[in-house]
Amino acid sequence: MILKSYEGVTARFLRRNERLIHSLETEMPLVFEAKERKDVKFLQEFLKVNSESLMEDVAKYGALLFRGFEIHSDRDFENAILSIEGLQGISEAFMAEQGRERVGDLKYVLHTNTIFKTGGTLYLGGFHSENYYNPDVPGFISFCCLKPSDVGGETGLINMEKVYEHLDEELKKKLEDKACLVEKWLLRDVADRYKISIEMLEGICHQFDLPIVGEGENRLILMHKPNVFLHPVTQKKALQINFFSLPTLNKVLRKDFLKDYQGKTWFWHRFVWKLPHSIFKAIENVFVFFATLLHSPKEQLKIAASKKKTQKAFEKLGQKFPKVSSCFSEKDIEHLSGLMRNFYCSSLWKKGDILLVDNKKVAHAGMPGTGPRLVRALISNPLEMGYSPTQSGCFICQDRMTSSIGAHIATACASERTSKLSSLCDIN
Repeated sequence: MILKSYEGVTARFLRRNERLIHSLETEMPLVFEAKERKDVKFLQEFLKVNSESLMEDVAKYGALLFRGFEIHSDRDFENAILSIEGLQGISEAFMAEQGRERVGDLKYVLHTNTIFKTGGTLYLGGFHSENYYNPDVPGFISFCCLKPSDVGGETGLINMEKVYEHLDEELKKKLEDKACLVEKWLLRDVADRYKISIEMLEGICHQFDLPIVGEGENRLILMHKPNVFLHPVTQKKALQINFFSLPTLNKVLRKDFLKDYQGKTWFWHRFVWKLPHSIFKAIENVFVFFATLLHSPKEQLKIAASKKKTQKAFEKLGQKFPKVSSCFSEKDIEHLSGLMRNFYCSSLWKKGDILLVDNKKVAHAGMPGTGPRLVRALISNPLEMGYSPTQSGCFICQDRMTSSIGAHIATACASERTSKLSSLCDIN
């Protein structure tokens, strides 16, 4: 294949020695390697000048890797990636996951997670479309490696367009038929979290098509999501979910990836992956519970209490809502796992690498490894998505013309605080 020519950099595909695992996916990511100039200023200029072409490339290949440039800090990362015209950073995501926090005083750079190490561990699995469990779904996610693992620890990518193309037609029909229930929150708990009035929260939910059901203190926000994304550029469909939603998939994935991790280096990884599924899940659940508890005991107990109240309120509805797991048989899951392995790719991280991923067609996960690892994230371009159960299971992707729902909530909070202060001043 003849690649576009870019001034000042070499555009190429990954070399064999840059991959830990080899597969049928050989054209993702497209690599842009520094030539003579490696400074941040040059990279910013290159990204800005070539923005239109780079956006075409990421749609075509699924991910772009910028390698060999002098990226030394979180600020270098933020300044570089947002030099691409058309990328709009998301600073606030509504109901963001626990541990997903901004770095220092930067507006957009995020810790991958402040509670868990998300790559370079004994764990294998957890592939996902970014922000599946909250409404602010980004069109793109970028990563920057400031310190690679001693062994492994890549950010694994899966071309979900190619995976979806090979799924059974009957399964595709189920997935595209209707949106599935993904998450639920007590209205009161959300209002408390953001310190906003119930009335203002109701208005925002109505504005963004987040249904509110139930009565009184048991009112719930229910979020449904499409299962399939139709890409606006490639016009191809991709399965884009969090694969934790398929309870047995990670077990099958560990079996399918096992042969890729041979030798003494991976002995303990293989040992853990071969444990009976029930024991593995028990260890995983205990680890998650104590990690979150040690991180913030008060917050974790509050979250646990909220989940319990939410589940009780949900049961009182007395309704059944479709979940994506109901679409898959065990045979489907085994087939899906094999396809994910076939169309998997990753590059062994090097310090200073920046990876831009198209979240509309690619799933990702932190891969197994050992040693310290420091990778940052930045999400951008919120998608214009509906969240009601009447939505189709196939979403025609388009960027939201307004800011994220999280940003609207933050603005509403500031507005209410200003209003209260003004009222107090008037009284005094």
